[in-house]
Amino acid sequence: MLRCVTLADLEPSVGRKPTVILAGIDEAGYGPRLGPLVVAGSTFRTTAAQTNGGGWPECRFLSEPGLVRVSDSKAAYSPTKGLEALEAAVLGFAAAGGQRPEDLAAFLKTYAVEGAREALRQAWYASRNPRLPLAVAAAALDAISAAVTKGLAEAGLEHLWSRFAVVDEVRYNELVLRTGNKAMVLFGRNAILMRRMWEDYAAEGVYLTVDRHGGRKFYAGLLDMAFPDAGIKVLGETDDESAYLLTASDGRAMHVRFLVHAETADSAVALSSMWAKYVREIFMRLFNDYWVERAGGIKPTAGYWVDGERFLADLRASGVVTDAEAERFTRWK
Repeated sequence: MLRCVTLADLEPSVGRKPTVILAGIDEAGYGPRLGPLVVAGSTFRTTAAQTNGGGWPECRFLSEPGLVRVSDSKAAYSPTKGLEALEAAVLGFAAAGGQRPEDLAAFLKTYAVEGAREALRQAWYASRNPRLPLAVAAAALDAISAAVTKGLAEAGLEHLWSRFAVVDEVRYNELVLRTGNKAMVLFGRNAILMRRMWEDYAAEGVYLTVDRHGGRKFYAGLLDMAFPDAGIKVLGETDDESAYLLTASDGRAMHVRFLVHAETADSAVALSSMWAKYVREIFMRLFNDYWVERAGGIKPTAGYWVDGERFLADLRASGVVTDAEAERFTRWK
């Protein structure tokens, strides 16, 4: 894999240096029984050397110890660690871009590209509008934002945007019923973000890495459906990586690879994983607050399959919901 050449690595030259867009997509909540599916994407601009021999420019954000770290969300978050590391990265990048949403509604309005409005129609998500930040001290955001700006400059990166799509449980079940496959639900949210990257930045050239799930190896047909305005060239399809080149007649181009464990190989994917996990965990807090209050203090859930079944059993035993009512917020697959 080729390392992304940073601004500091390049020889001074006259005129504007060529740029390339480095992007990543990841999800949170693909497997659980309860709670939303969230798919997030992040884009960066950098001055980079031309790749060759099938190499891929690597996106690496330089973290600032003790302030902000971009990593796989599984390493940054656990119920015992709490939200602080996730929130420092997400709101730190937002603040570095000039945005400081004061509450969840403002955050969703600024960064959600799809599904947030529908999610907030569900009673278990509509009852509260928490103020942000939740775990990081508001006074610390100046230092965190400065650390993000420093890390970007040292890595030769410009953060263009991070955005996400939300699929609440009701809509998730509707989409699974329509498509017959939860993998298609995930790809559909990926496609929304991929289309935005294509429309916004393909004129500069995009290298997009998507975290790959399940056993799917072949994506050309799906890409052809999502990009009817592009030609699709297969660059390689292996057990670990499936790579494609999308081109348009006007010269736009986007390289796309679906990579196993992409969040450990690429900071754009890792940051997206942190955004997706942060959003899902906020929604899970709302979910738990709503149902635990009504059920007389039962133990909250992270929503994963075994504990999700326990939570559903506790709700039914409390008399708060009937089986038919529970089915509305229980994911079928």
